Amino acid sequence: MVEVELKFQLPESKKKTVQQYLKKHKAQYIHLQAKYYDTPDRLLAKNGMALRLRKENDLWVQTFKAAGQSHLHRVEEEVFLGKCDQEPDLNLELYKDNKAVTDLITQALGSEVEKLSLQFETDVQRTYHVFEADDTAIEVCLDDGAVKTATAQSKICEVEFELKQGAVKTLIQFAQQWINRYELWLDVRSKAERGNLLALGQAASPAVHAKKLNLDKNISAEQALKKIVENCLGQFLPNMAAIADGVAEAEHIHQARVSLRRLRSALKHFSAWSDELNPVWEEQIAELFRQLGDTRDEDAIRTEILPMIVQHGSPELLLPISEQPLKDLATLFKSADIIKLILALLAFAYSEEDDQNAKGKLKKYIGKSLDKLHHQVVSNADHFTELEVTEQHRTRKKAKQLRYCIEFISSLYPRKNVQQFLKQLQPVQNTLGLYNDLFIAEDLFNKTIEHDPHFWFALGWVKAKQPYLQNQSAEALQKFKQAKTFW
Repeated sequence: MVEVELKFQLPESKKKTVQQYLKKHKAQYIHLQAKYYDTPDRLLAKNGMALRLRKENDLWVQTFKAAGQSHLHRVEEEVFLGKCDQEPDLNLELYKDNKAVTDLITQALGSEVEKLSLQFETDVQRTYHVFEADDTAIEVCLDDGAVKTATAQSKICEVEFELKQGAVKTLIQFAQQWINRYELWLDVRSKAERGNLLALGQAASPAVHAKKLNLDKNISAEQALKKIVENCLGQFLPNMAAIADGVAEAEHIHQARVSLRRLRSALKHFSAWSDELNPVWEEQIAELFRQLGDTRDEDAIRTEILPMIVQHGSPELLLPISEQPLKDLATLFKSADIIKLILALLAFAYSEEDDQNAKGKLKKYIGKSLDKLHHQVVSNADHFTELEVTEQHRTRKKAKQLRYCIEFISSLYPRKNVQQFLKQLQPVQNTLGLYNDLFIAEDLFNKTIEHDPHFWFALGWVKAKQPYLQNQSAEALQKFKQAKTFW
């Protein structure tokens, strides 16, 4: 069975108000005590799965969970064990008639099944009520309790919305009202993931990178765009959760930025594929992107530009570190405006399509969009050196957007042709990227000279290097202009 649910963290200060609201609606209560099992090296968790035994008041249930096709969907298989004289043991035999589940478990564990053992427990008081209206039923659960290992514990205070019946869009609209009211913030980390981190003594799971997207050639352009938005959110949401919780590392912030860049590229260049897009989204994402800061640019200067300058005879140079306070970012990612933007994008990604006539035209749409973007990249090739610097950097951004847009649709074309084209685009990106870094470096060094005069040499070097890279970029563009397109 596939569940559709949204999970939010609830500030402790709002817990009482939510409890009272649910009580007013004659909510029910249940005490849930769960034991989670995995191998010592966490094979289930690594494959996005969980196995648990849970006592619900005085009845036992054994559950297998696996990640669904998106952050909204989860695969869940329950076996009801009822009242037991003594606490039951985990029993995988219960799934022997369910091929889908046994295959997933075998895939994850192989011959390590014997090594399954208790890793952590959760103890939660759940208050829940099903809200019904116009063919829709949504279960709201408030979970209040803790996740525990033998040596540590952390608090659980979250609200889940599960769609029992109806459209995903209605689920999202319903959740929106609660965000305003109770300051909820979106979190895609399951209790199992949180328990796992606690057991390992870690604050956050590793940052999530972009996943390859496989599109079906028979879908409409609009459905393809929804899949692309879903793919970008799949990268953004787990990194966003780590930032909002204040446990993010630099890589979470970087990957959140990459996912937003990919999303902006899709919304900008594929906007003709759907009438449902809200033009405001792109502006809001751009603003969020800006607020995520550009510490990565500084890192590039540290790791790539400064070593080159030292190689050319400069003394060791140290750039002051400008850390963006994680606290500010956490506040930003918990804000109602950002949560609403993400929910609006989720609603778009999972909305049903009315028009069924649009099938089979996908490649036509792709051709149009990529032609236009490709033209924007190569149109300045012949006079690149005469352009204003801002225009030159705009060409760099377009080249990057072209790569993202190609990656989104690459599964529909022969792999060899796509790879060949991307290989020809790469030198354009590399030279333009380095050219841009020299201007960022110039800006940084100008500010640093006041405190450290050693940077005069560095400043002179980057300024002298700029014309050389400008010519290299122009050459790379000229060469790329000759590349044969594959779409």
